[in-house]
Amino acid sequence: MIRRWHILGAGAMGRLFACKLLRLGLEPALLTRAGGRRRERLVLRLDQREESLGCDAVGVPALQVAEIEGLLVTTKANQALTAVQSCQTALAPGAPIILLHNGMGVLEALADSGLNLLAGTTTEGAYLDGNILVHAGFGDTVIGREGESAPRWFRSFASAAERISWTSEIDDALWKKLLINCAINPLTALHRCRNGALLDNPALRAEMELLCEELAVVSAARCNVRAASCALDWALSVVQRTAANQSSMLQDVLQGRETEIRYITGYLVEEARRLGVPCPRNEALLRQLDSAAVSH
Repeated sequence: MIRRWHILGAGAMGRLFACKLLRLGLEPALLTRAGGRRRERLVLRLDQREESLGCDAVGVPALQVAEIEGLLVTTKANQALTAVQSCQTALAPGAPIILLHNGMGVLEALADSGLNLLAGTTTEGAYLDGNILVHAGFGDTVIGREGESAPRWFRSFASAAERISWTSEIDDALWKKLLINCAINPLTALHRCRNGALLDNPALRAEMELLCEELAVVSAARCNVRAASCALDWALSVVQRTAANQSSMLQDVLQGRETEIRYITGYLVEEARRLGVPCPRNEALLRQLDSAAVSH
């Protein structure tokens, strides 16, 4: 039984999962870069109703050795590796670490660390409106480790919210999310548009369809048979549901922040090279967005 989960990444998603745990009467702690220990007020807005919840916040430098029994990592993919390493001495032996971010590659980078790593993906929708956390849409959260059944602690963690499940085929779930992100996020970031423009603008829709053709070929070479046939349908479905949304990559570009492109399109391109499959359109997008980041 894990008595307390620490949450690394105090953005919208980290705060959302903190609220879920708090509403169950559990006491999570949000990890911050600096500072000691304090009590923080989280204001959650759902359907125009607001709820105020108190949550512990702990600065990583203030952590004690082996204090963390369970760690949920909700940082951006490009920050996750450094973030996990920053609190490694505070991890209890065998403490589960759930990586819950867009993109792929962090799990592989930490593979030889000896840490108890699990991967996850979520379609929950949340964003910060000033200091208010807006729960914009309920979604599904899938957590797992390839080929393994759920550990005993997972039952209590899964009770923290609706629609949290375990899978022994987490690679397929992560790959599906990666394809959707590859089809949507880079185009919206490059063209500075909301998701819906990929349907409304014929040129952008055609560009997304060509990207998905490449994603399907890479998926087939990877033996992800369902992904090879469904990549475009998955992307279109998400665009339709989130037409008014700004992708996370677009938000990063607009605010001058480093994007997760290396862990999304970059991972896809590296996987294509490993498999000997050409994906020139995805490679071009990667170069364009990398160049934009350098020139900003």
